[in-house]
Amino acid sequence: MLDRRGFLAGAGASLAGFAPWPAQAEAWPGKLVRFIVPFVAGGGSDVAARLLADELKRVFGASFIIENRPGMAGSIGAAEVAKAPPDGSAILIATPGVQMTNPFLYPSLPYDAVKDFRPIIHVAQLPSVLVVHPSLPVKTTAEFIAYAKANPGKLNFASNGPGSASHLAVELFKNLAGVDLVHVPYRGSGPALLDLVGGRVECAIDTLTAMMPQVRDGKLRALGVSTAKRVTLEPALPAIAEDLPGYEAVTLLYLTTGSGVPDGIVSRLNTALNEILALPTIRKRFEELGMLPTGGTPADLQAVIEAESLKWKRIIDVAGVKVE
Repeated sequence: MLDRRGFLAGAGASLAGFAPWPAQAEAWPGKLVRFIVPFVAGGGSDVAARLLADELKRVFGASFIIENRPGMAGSIGAAEVAKAPPDGSAILIATPGVQMTNPFLYPSLPYDAVKDFRPIIHVAQLPSVLVVHPSLPVKTTAEFIAYAKANPGKLNFASNGPGSASHLAVELFKNLAGVDLVHVPYRGSGPALLDLVGGRVECAIDTLTAMMPQVRDGKLRALGVSTAKRVTLEPALPAIAEDLPGYEAVTLLYLTTGSGVPDGIVSRLNTALNEILALPTIRKRFEELGMLPTGGTPADLQAVIEAESLKWKRIIDVAGVKVE
């Protein structure tokens, strides 16, 4: 479901080659377009949004500005887009929390995760990596599973907080591997990484960007990437799924907008963004950020959202994950 798409090499016809758009789409973007980033400035989604906004300015000759609206694991920014006028003037750069996990973690949200949005494009995947402290006598995922089974409840895993991607990735691992690991939540990846390197917790699954510098310095040991197959970002690393079939836990980055935005506007955006994601300079920059550019149609993204929602709902229910 989450394998890299084959669209990027020739992604869509050129903008000049399309038939005339409906009048509302022709007029867009006649005014300011806001890129809503539901997280603080400086993170991966913020940087990606700024790269895409700059390219969209070039393509359309209009102003695309960034607004950071952090809070409630992305839900505050999502609500801003859901309630915006349905004219394509607000676009959300989203991660799974908005539609795929928050609906099952929070008792109420300021939007309807199914009805209030329409997909534009799947921008990128952010692979994670299973890491352990070097003191553990394991070098592969299979050895780690065997060690965890021999020591039930004795190994601790760090996460960036209850319900975070790093938390749910390990809950999925526990479920498929049948192991008992103890959750130690932190307020962000910085404190979690500090204790992981210090050996106060033994393992974690978090992004390549966060973990690989410590792996290269010998402070952590990488066992496998969280994608279904090996990735070009770290080709020497096996996939966790090679030892644990069916495992896949990848953070998605995608663009969505309000449900009432006309088809023509969404189509223009999708076409332009597929071309942008195929640019060598953009692909290189994304890969430097630990992201794999994806692309595709709105229907492709909708299928991913539906499948991932079902997967994470099951894990959240089985693990009894709660966010206070």
